[in-house]
Amino acid sequence: MKIENFISKYNIQKIKKLEQKDPQFLALKESWRKIQNKDENLFLYLTLQCALVSYQIAWTWELRRQEFGDKIQKDRKTLQELRQKKQDNSVWRYDFLTNSKYNKRIYNIKTNKIKKFNKILQKNIIFLNFWNKLEELNDLISKVMNTKKDSKTNVFAVKMFGYAHEIISWKETIYPMSIEIPVDSRIKRIYTNSLDIKNKVSNTEIQNYFQTLSKKHNIPPLHLDSILWLDYWTKFFI
Repeated sequence: MKIENFISKYNIQKIKKLEQKDPQFLALKESWRKIQNKDENLFLYLTLQCALVSYQIAWTWELRRQEFGDKIQKDRKTLQELRQKKQDNSVWRYDFLTNSKYNKRIYNIKTNKIKKFNKILQKNIIFLNFWNKLEELNDLISKVMNTKKDSKTNVFAVKMFGYAHEIISWKETIYPMSIEIPVDSRIKRIYTNSLDIKNKVSNTEIQNYFQTLSKKHNIPPLHLDSILWLDYWTKFFI
């Protein structure tokens, strides 16, 4: 089935129901449920950190997310103390990465990313305030990490932040139209196979195509990403 015909049956209410069944959403939800003496800002901060190093992982992101939840539950007190004192948790992260079952690859590069992101600790940020300011959050991550706003890890981090905030606050997350879809290997395959494209295409071309679809159907790109990952991919590519 053509992508456009497939997504035309969706509205935002149906997309939200789909996202709440996303294994990554469910893993974050379970992590939050298990934590005692909950700290909303710490959870959001750690969710962003985890998302920024969630690439070249073994197995699936869902298993990685479960591992993340178990680890922060176990080390909650240590993490709270580090956060309250505005201390860098890079040593904790390094230990986590090197002992991880699912995210051990290129751990030195990922640890350096964490160190860069931790510059944010000096800004006295209340992450809860970003729930309806996701463009500002994307800008902030881009500046701290010195990366493009539409980079895959940045955009993925914003999406996971939206999931985490919805879980802790019960406030529905609607992503803005301006934050573009993260182009990964699955999205590339969906684009080229569905449109029967044989030539090499750029990420920009793919993003432009899905941005056009988003505007035409009034579906923000990150929600379109959910349709493609959670429904279209499973029906036509697995």
